[in-house]
Amino acid sequence: MVAVAFTSLHVHAETGDTPEIHLWTLPHEKQRQKLTVEYLKRHTPKHKLRGDITRDAYMTPRVIVLHWTGGNSLRATWNTFSRASLRGRKKLRKASSLNVGAHFLVDRDGSIYQLVDERRIMRHCIGLNHVAIGIENVGDGKKWALTKSQQKANEFLVRNLAKRYPITHLIGHYEYRRMESHPYFSESDPKYRTVKIDPGQDFLEAVRQRVSDLSLLNADSKKSLGH
Repeated sequence: MVAVAFTSLHVHAETGDTPEIHLWTLPHEKQRQKLTVEYLKRHTPKHKLRGDITRDAYMTPRVIVLHWTGGNSLRATWNTFSRASLRGRKKLRKASSLNVGAHFLVDRDGSIYQLVDERRIMRHCIGLNHVAIGIENVGDGKKWALTKSQQKANEFLVRNLAKRYPITHLIGHYEYRRMESHPYFSESDPKYRTVKIDPGQDFLEAVRQRVSDLSLLNADSKKSLGH
């Protein structure tokens, strides 16, 4: 077996303008990997499985999906993600007992926390988990509107990830169903869909504007930049 090394964007600030990414690793990784592979077997036919759980739980990222947490607590979000198995959320548990999660968590002041290797497959976006990095932003669209500091942090992450991986698309979670006809999309159950509104159109468009020079595609784009 070839081990998959943990890599991260752990960048320390050299100036006040450069964010620092704090590692805040989720526990229960072996159980999470097992549940991830079970999820992939059930839902993701386009993800080729080799029979090696560690390798099968990893991907080549092609898409970045922006989210919001729906609350205002960084710690509460991490605590929710920390379990390998999902609690509550009956409809999601029916599809799989694998817990939801994300690769990065951005607090309201723009502080960035990396929870897992960015190549690790996480359950955060139906049909795209096997190719998508998830960035969760603490807040929502009303009481705790996402901040300009979070916009800047998301820009930083998108730019760094796009340098390291063949990223073609930047989308909001609420757009994922518009990619159902794209070759990336893979979901065996045609009834397994959810309605999402995060991270809000204003926030998504603000981040897209900040990284417009990267020419990343949106959810309506059918091509994949040759990757």
